[in-house]
Amino acid sequence: MEILELSLPSSNLFVQTLLNKQLHTDFYFHYDIHNQKAYSHRVEELKSRSFKREELVNCLLQYNERFQSQTVNNNIEKLRDPESTAVIGGQQAGLLTGPLYTIHKILSVLSLAKQQEKALNKPVVPVFWIAGEDHDFAEINHLFIQDKYRVKKKSISQMPFQKSSVSNLAIDSAKCRQWIDDIFESFGETNFTNEIKAQVLLSLEKSETFVDFFEWLIMDLFKNQGLILVNSAHPELRKLEIDYFQQLIQHNESIEKAVREQQDVMKKNGFSPIIEMTENSANLFYEHEGERLLLQKENGSFVHKDTGLCIEESEIFDLLSIHPERFSNNVVTRPIMQECLFPTLAFIAGPGELTYWGELKKAFEVLNLKMSPVVPRLNITLLERAIESEINEMNLDLLTVMTEDLEEMKEAWVDKRRTVAFQPLAEEIKKEIDNLHARLREAAIAVDGSLEGYVQKNAGFIQSQIALLEKTVEKSIRLQNYNGISKFERIANSIKPNRQPQERIWNIYYYLNKYGSNILQDLTELPYSFNYQHKVVKI
Repeated sequence: MEILELSLPSSNLFVQTLLNKQLHTDFYFHYDIHNQKAYSHRVEELKSRSFKREELVNCLLQYNERFQSQTVNNNIEKLRDPESTAVIGGQQAGLLTGPLYTIHKILSVLSLAKQQEKALNKPVVPVFWIAGEDHDFAEINHLFIQDKYRVKKKSISQMPFQKSSVSNLAIDSAKCRQWIDDIFESFGETNFTNEIKAQVLLSLEKSETFVDFFEWLIMDLFKNQGLILVNSAHPELRKLEIDYFQQLIQHNESIEKAVREQQDVMKKNGFSPIIEMTENSANLFYEHEGERLLLQKENGSFVHKDTGLCIEESEIFDLLSIHPERFSNNVVTRPIMQECLFPTLAFIAGPGELTYWGELKKAFEVLNLKMSPVVPRLNITLLERAIESEINEMNLDLLTVMTEDLEEMKEAWVDKRRTVAFQPLAEEIKKEIDNLHARLREAAIAVDGSLEGYVQKNAGFIQSQIALLEKTVEKSIRLQNYNGISKFERIANSIKPNRQPQERIWNIYYYLNKYGSNILQDLTELPYSFNYQHKVVKI
């Protein structure tokens, strides 16, 4: 494998300004990621805080024991060391691991943890935080597949009846097996298909929920890397969080006010916040009768108006101590909870996460906390050798391919190969014929006014015949240039499917099925640099 680095602009203005070193970092974050001393400063800051290290280690060992990975257990044990820290990234539990950016986050976590452990000469462990409490099943119930150079959404047929946490959503093995069959059929059979698919089905057999399935797949892919998995909906973890939930509840009004003030700072400086808060939001969810409900604060009580749920302030702390598993965080409080639980050296963030963490600085300060350095994850495009060859054959530049609209480039390429300007000629003829036919229409109607409908239809028929000829000629032009057009479409389908980044559409199992499981091991061993350049990895 080989890495090329490209400077690609981000579509997110806040992120682009940050990466260009033009952002007033201290307005939004407690650490400047461009400062080489940010990590050593963070280590010093963590020394002044206390963590439930022993309880956390025991919880993590218990949760990860089913994976029977000594490498993972060794990393968990490192957290007992008061000088140890963690690099954390997270994602929802997508089917077959979801889009490629989930894998990119994990590669980022592993790489930065390894680099900083060496640089700081202190234990740094990689942690992947699974948003198991999330209830938006529609976001994770599908993959995109290729269908004749087109992107097609393929969803599993199972649908939940309630907005319950994905961790509690039992997986229908029969429906999931059929879905897996369909996905692998779209990939096409290779020398690796039977082995890769068998391992996926084995993970399915060991799974009761969608989160289980996700975890078994991730551990199979990264079993030798020591990646520690954390399911945010794990009941034992919830018990550890009781004290922190109490603080979030006690300060919920101040937290809401702080977020709104921070969003005002962002707006004042020309950026668009992405966190949407309802008025008087408690920024906490509560599971009631199987549904996950976002609470609001009203007259001192915690309520959900649509269901009529009302929890008095005097009751909520008792409920928390008895049933902590019913409580969960939202986008505002989840980062704070993560920072309370772990001695976090750095948080690996996608573009959206970078933005909303920038909206939380004042919220952290309500609890006298500093957020860890928020580090943009690696942005990676996998460049297959066959696609690279076609880029070269079409005399295209890789940077141009990555930044320009490939559909427009394809059409411009076709236009250059038109030997006759047929379309303008056809339009000219259509106008001339319509002018001549107008005289016929006028004469026919003068003879018999009832013929008006027929003559209009006759005019339309003549125009449609010219349009048909135009379409036939266009088809012939495209057939004559079929090879070049196909190359453009294959390049676009691989690099920017549906005009979107590859990482948002395609899934790692397409590549595993095509190239074998060793490709992932090779990806983890590459020397990634966190210089915020786009990585093109040739495979």
